[in-house]
Order: sequence, then C-alpha cells, then structure tokens
Amino acid sequence: MKHQHTRIWMALACAVALAAGAPASAANLLANPGFEDAGGSYNGWFTFGSNVQLSLPGGDNIIRTGAAAAKIWGSYPMCPLPQFNVSGCGQAFTPTAGVEYEFSGYSFVSSLDTIPGTSTCDRNRMVAKIVFFDAPVGGNELASNEVILGDHATPSDQWIEFRISAPAPANAQRMEALLLYLQPACDDGAVYVDDLSFSALAAGPAVTNLLANPSFTGSLTGWSTFGNVYYDGRSWARRTPTGGAKLFSTFVGGADSGMFQQFAATPGSDWQLDVHVMTTCVETPVTGGNANAVVARIVFRDTGGNDIGSSDAVILDNAAPLGTWTKHSVIANDAPAGTVAVQAYILFVSPNLEGGAAWVDDVYFGGPLPTGVQDRPVSLEFQLHQNVPNPFGASTSIDFDLAQSGDVNVSVYDVAGRRVATLAGGRFGSGSHSVTWNGKSATGRSVPSGVYWYVLKTSAGQTSRRMVLLR
Repeated sequence: MKHQHTRIWMALACAVALAAGAPASAANLLANPGFEDAGGSYNGWFTFGSNVQLSLPGGDNIIRTGAAAAKIWGSYPMCPLPQFNVSGCGQAFTPTAGVEYEFSGYSFVSSLDTIPGTSTCDRNRMVAKIVFFDAPVGGNELASNEVILGDHATPSDQWIEFRISAPAPANAQRMEALLLYLQPACDDGAVYVDDLSFSALAAGPAVTNLLANPSFTGSLTGWSTFGNVYYDGRSWARRTPTGGAKLFSTFVGGADSGMFQQFAATPGSDWQLDVHVMTTCVETPVTGGNANAVVARIVFRDTGGNDIGSSDAVILDNAAPLGTWTKHSVIANDAPAGTVAVQAYILFVSPNLEGGAAWVDDVYFGGPLPTGVQDRPVSLEFQLHQNVPNPFGASTSIDFDLAQSGDVNVSVYDVAGRRVATLAGGRFGSGSHSVTWNGKSATGRSVPSGVYWYVLKTSAGQTSRRMVLLR
C-alpha cells in the first residue's frame, strides 16, 4: 500500500513555505525590522497617518524583544460621523519577477485597548500587506496579499506570529511591505508589531501543470464552467496578473457554481490538485454565519462518464482569513478500476443560497504522480508522519522520528500562517516521538473547523504536513 505522504513531494516546498516560513539562510530585506535604531525609531520606514508611534519601556512597554516596538492605531477625523482613515508604515523594494516574497513577524493587542465590534469588515482592523506596482514610483497596483493582525476577535495580551507570501509579477517594478491600520469607524484599539522580516523564499521544484490557463490570463478559456463563475481582472481579486476567477451562489436550490477540466487517466494513478483561494472584505465576504463554502475535488470517471470515485476538501468557508490568498491541496490516490478520465473541479456550494463570493487563482493539477517511489523523508536526520486520525475531532496524534538528539519544535499554524499552538519545544533524544493536539489554541480556546499545518523544526531543517479539524 503506497503511503499518501510519498505523493506530495512535488508540492512540499510550497507547503513548507506557507506553514513554516523562509529558510533560515534567507536574508531579511527590512531596515530596522525591530524599530530599535537610536533606542526606538521608524528609521528606514515611511509612515502615514497621525498615529504611528512607538512602544517604549517608559511608555506602553509592550515589546517582544529589544528596546522598542511599533504601535499603530487610527485617528478620529470628523467623529462622531466617521470618515475612513488609514495609518501605517512600510518599506519599498525592487522585486525580481517570479520570486515569491514573504512578510512575517509578531503582533499584539492589549486587553487595555482592544478593538471593539463583532464584524471584521465593518470595524477597525490592522493588516500586514505585500503589494506589487508597475512603476518605481506611484503607478498601478498589480497584485497583493494581506493578513489581519488585529481585529475584534484577536486574542489579547499575547504576541501572535504572522506570515504571508506573494509572487512578484513579471512587470512589477516596485514592491512594498506595509502595516496598515484601517479605521472605518470611530473606535478605539491599537496594534503593536515587532521583530519583522521580509525575505525571498527559496524556489520549489519545477512541476508540469496539466491545466490550460491555470492563472486565468485575461479570461476563463480552457475551463468548463457552470452557475456563477466569472473572470475578474481587478488588482485585489487576483493573486497574479492578469486575473482570477470569481465564484458565488446560483441562488437556485441544489445547483452549485463551479469549473473543471478533464484529462485521460488510468486505474491506479495518483493525482494532485492545488488551489489558491481568497474571500475579502472588499466585496461580499464569506464570513460570520455565512454557510457558503468552496470545495476542491478530483473525480474519476469510466467510459460511460459515471463518477466511480473522488477525493475532495473544503478549501474555504466562513472561518477563512479575510483578504489572504491561501493554498490548499487535494490528493487522490489509486484511481479505481475502470478509470479512463479524471476531472479537476472547483465548486462553490451555497446550502442556504446566501450572498458572499470567493476568488481562485494559480491552480495546479498534476499526474499521474510517480509510482513505485519509496518513502522520501525530507531529511535522513528527521521524519514527520501524517497525523492520526485525519480528519479529526477531539484530538489527533502527530509522530516524528529523529536520527539523533537535538532541539525540536512542533507547532500548529492556520492557513494564514499564524501560529495557533506549540505542541513541543526543547531537547529530544533520538528515536520515535509522539505529541497530541486537542484542537485548541495556545490560550486554551477551541479553534474552528478547517485546514491546519503542523510544522517540525529541528537543527537539521524543517518540514510540515496538512491536517483537517472537523467539529
């Protein structure tokens, strides 16, 4: 019986980049990444808005390391009638086309100055953002990615790790790493950030993508579509130029929206579908109590066109991070007897016929994956196994092997790359080890259903795997 983890080696580099960050050798491009210059300053950063300040020992004294941290919040123009306001800071760089860049660091919301509200999109929030432009100064936004650092739901009084990444478009002449406090309401609340990094990720292995038009270059050509699926070329609606695909409800009971491509296949073959997906506050988000979901599916068919087997996964629901492009993978092992074709599907499911939309971009479909390949641990020094059970409800076990003793960290990340919990940290001896995750955050709160990554870091390197929590 072939192990599933031998089937994902082609995408492993991308998975590690998402969940575990840049290699240790990646250079930090930021000047003054901890706001430490001259005992605390924004040297190297450009700032805008009226409330970009510092947290120092003699003031707030909310500092992760060193002598200072950034403190950013909104101002109050024309209150009590709110006027949308933005404060923040950033640094600009010249990108290399095709290289993926990662922005990471730590954020903190104090219980003495929390962000009020019950809706992320309608109230204050702070984001970290990577943006690409088509000119060295000014110009048009080509593509971007962002992650929310603080809103009404952010746990308080703890430093929370974040990371996002985005590939540089071919015609990008400038990129910016930004911290933005967005204030659509006359509310209080501040966010602190510290120990930032902006770096180029190592390139993954070259793979052959079977899909026609996987990045939606100007249209949906190559895809068969049904329901409400449309090309969207707006800069915020695409991960890479020139566009993405927008999906939303048909508003007809029992009828999904979706898109697919079909290829020849043989019994016993293995296949992989990767999809980048996003929902956003900019337009009709899937959030709150919205029951809409996006499903990635691989379907095997016989000579009569009958569905004789499939593998699927929910890749977006109301727990998805807003504004963040996240990558999800579906693996289908051992196509059943009688298989002559395989289809790669992306479906928008709306059980309650609600509003809300999702966008997809940069889709990959590959196969048949190599057969007869022996297990391929990322390193002979360590090996991380698939969690059991998976999917899981109450708890799951994670096993790993070490060839020699050393310092080890095992942590869980959400799909936005934020650390959820640390399961193990310290020195471990050689041999086999096991840790358990109970589906709770570092603060003891139960986390929502969804996809999570668990990451093993050792002195010899790091690797990660994907797991699914179902409540």
